[in-house]
Amino acid sequence: MPASRYSQIVANLIFALGVAYIWIFIPPFFVTVIFTVLCITWSAWIFIANFRGADELQAASLKHALAAASGYGVPLTVAFVMLMIATPNIQQTIAGLAALSQLSPASAGFGLGVSFTVIALCSVFSIYNSVWWVSKR
Repeated sequence: MPASRYSQIVANLIFALGVAYIWIFIPPFFVTVIFTVLCITWSAWIFIANFRGADELQAASLKHALAAASGYGVPLTVAFVMLMIATPNIQQTIAGLAALSQLSPASAGFGLGVSFTVIALCSVFSIYNSVWWVSKR
């Protein structure tokens, strides 16, 4: 059963409020774990629902876009993360951000690396999905 658009909007709003609550009030660890498990479960359900409720064209576009995200996006992000590690100016920027947020430079760099990786993979997925639909229409 595919998720409706309204349930996705409500879930995204709940995720945003949950993340804001965790950042502002710093709840106990188990609350953060429960919230994280719920977020991952929702994401997995949406991922599966996209394939189960899709027609053949939509399922094919999703499969090709996922293949492109893993085939092109992962090596691209590895190359950029290695470039970020090797560039002193970027390292100084990360250290400055870590000092502002009172984190260690390693944890700030890890967080920025994960964020960059997610953004790059989602961008490659979106671009390839759009290109696939344009080529088939």
